[in-house]
Amino acid sequence: MGFGLNSGCRIVVSGNLVRDTVVRSVDTLDFGATLWVDSILPSLGGNGANTACTIGTLGVPVVLISECGDDEAGAQCIKTLRKAGVDPWIQESPSHPTATTIAIVNNRGERCFLHEPGVNRFALAGPIEFAGSHGGGDWHYHLANPFALPAFRPFAAESLRRARALGATTSLDTGWDSQGRWMEDLKDCLPLLDWLFVNDREAARLTGKTEAGQIVTALHRRGVGRLILKLGAQGCLFSDGDDREVVPAFVVDVVDTTGAGDTFVGGFLAGMVKQMPPLEAARFACAVAALSTTESGSVRGLRSYEETLEWMAAQDAAL
Repeated sequence: MGFGLNSGCRIVVSGNLVRDTVVRSVDTLDFGATLWVDSILPSLGGNGANTACTIGTLGVPVVLISECGDDEAGAQCIKTLRKAGVDPWIQESPSHPTATTIAIVNNRGERCFLHEPGVNRFALAGPIEFAGSHGGGDWHYHLANPFALPAFRPFAAESLRRARALGATTSLDTGWDSQGRWMEDLKDCLPLLDWLFVNDREAARLTGKTEAGQIVTALHRRGVGRLILKLGAQGCLFSDGDDREVVPAFVVDVVDTTGAGDTFVGGFLAGMVKQMPPLEAARFACAVAALSTTESGSVRGLRSYEETLEWMAAQDAAL
């Protein structure tokens, strides 16, 4: 469990950017009627943007490589990212709109997405060019959900190879594959990773296994060195091939689970840069993800690094 990221390490994230509108609370839909709801709020969205925003909010230098439309939705996303401390390397397309999602959230915090992919159908249609993005010092490349960017899928492994050739450590968070290709598109990426993040539903599709121990074993056999299996309200399972540890989740009053997996990853990577051992970083990531679920939208519930540590201490004291 000795792997870590150097203090001052810059994180370079590539992935999708989305403008969300979060509607809550909705438990049933009655077409032809008017339903009064608690709130309708705009929010940053997209696996890449959510992860980068989390890292920036926690005070770690971070770049986001992505695309959006040359429109108001894209401009608002970039504004939110900059406010969080993210350096946006974002190409603005004049031909395609920013991706948008309507997130319908019920009283239990569960969500249903209505997604219009916009520019993300065509975004990052080639291997990532990292020149200048990492600043020349210690850096880490995180690939957020290659499945969300159809044109990028064939270039995911090559992007990881390029990052490693330039001295980066690497990680990947899988996301959901709406095309159902799963391991077919991901297999070449797995041996190129220092960390894999995947939730239990995604991992079951990748491996054909349903039990956590079998899932982890199958992924290690595919060349994964270290991985974290995200288990939602049960926390996460850490494995480096030799040791396996379950890290429990924090209990909160859940408002909206949108983006919790992305904020978990951002919390873990930030914790590693802050010199936390992996298991401590995993627990910190659980806290970041828990806080993100206490407000509508992916990132509105996030707190600073110091505030998150204070919240964790308060939770421990209350036990």
